Amino acid sequence: MYVEPPVTCSLLSSAPRTWMRPSGAIYIDIRRGPGRVITFICAGARGPGMRVSVIPGRLISESLDVGKLIGAIEEGFRRADAMLEPRAIYPVDGGTVLLMSAHDSRYHVLKYIAIYPRNAELGLPTASSVVVLSRSSTGEPLSIIEGGLLTAYRTGATSAAVAKRLAPRGRLTVGFLGAGAQARAHAAALSRVLAIERAVIHDPDWGRAEELSRFIREGLGVPAEAVRDSDALAGESDVLVAATTSRVPVVRWEALAGRGDKLVISIGWLDVHSREVDEATVLRSSLRVVDTYAALEEAAELREPVRRGLLGRGDFVELRALLSGPPTSHPGGIVLYKGVGTPLEDLFAAEAAYEELGGAAEAVDL
Repeated sequence: MYVEPPVTCSLLSSAPRTWMRPSGAIYIDIRRGPGRVITFICAGARGPGMRVSVIPGRLISESLDVGKLIGAIEEGFRRADAMLEPRAIYPVDGGTVLLMSAHDSRYHVLKYIAIYPRNAELGLPTASSVVVLSRSSTGEPLSIIEGGLLTAYRTGATSAAVAKRLAPRGRLTVGFLGAGAQARAHAAALSRVLAIERAVIHDPDWGRAEELSRFIREGLGVPAEAVRDSDALAGESDVLVAATTSRVPVVRWEALAGRGDKLVISIGWLDVHSREVDEATVLRSSLRVVDTYAALEEAAELREPVRRGLLGRGDFVELRALLSGPPTSHPGGIVLYKGVGTPLEDLFAAEAAYEELGGAAEAVDL
């Protein structure tokens, strides 16, 4: 196939797979035998180069307005034009790689994320991520965004949108199992929507637990302390955030039962075999919310009860229905929200970050 210059092409794929092809780009498929296609993506709108903004994690942590991000997540889930593709999950040696894609009438987002639990032993982040935001109508890349902090902030903002509707009312104790970047982002987001009287933090790394408690006290103005007993923390928390890299349950029914109304937010996910919540909590919760029905396959604590016929799809409310439906409130008992991450959250967060921070970000020619 002859392509008129100055169109430039780059390798997109060399393995059989399905992905979204945004309008406005040229694709060339070269077949290399049964089931094997080498695909090149060709874009000619800007000639031999393209100019994109680069939004680093530092700019996100210093300047992204968390309150506006929560609003963007809520508004985005109400829009009918936002669509997502099934995310691709690739087990690799020592970790898991995911590719996530979504688009609306204005933008397309593609996120690469690698989760390597053993990185913690090396003093490295357990998750690394890059987000590319493009114009839907032309396929032109507009921004490259550090995905680790963006993921943490969008996850916290999504949980905050759930908490606005389903947390118990009044002044609340919020507990954190895990004290990493996700817990920090959740603390910042939940403080925008809840009246938090006190925060309690547990992490196997005592130093990290104390560091998060200092951030909550000094950065958010909320009394906070690190504690060593995770079950006691769960029992006294009105809102419990589980943001861990544990492969075995850290949220246990026996620590929750009979301790009042609660909202349990579980967003820890390493791979399709890890469980953060025990089965009794899943089965006995009065309401179960998932960010996407894909969680019924991807989250082991949900997949197994569904596989055995103990629960069905109708026993779960999808996030889009919750946020686009009429106002609701805590129904009593234990409410469980399980988030495994959806590309729609990445889309709405990347849009918000680009529109708020793109002007202050460095622009580079690729």
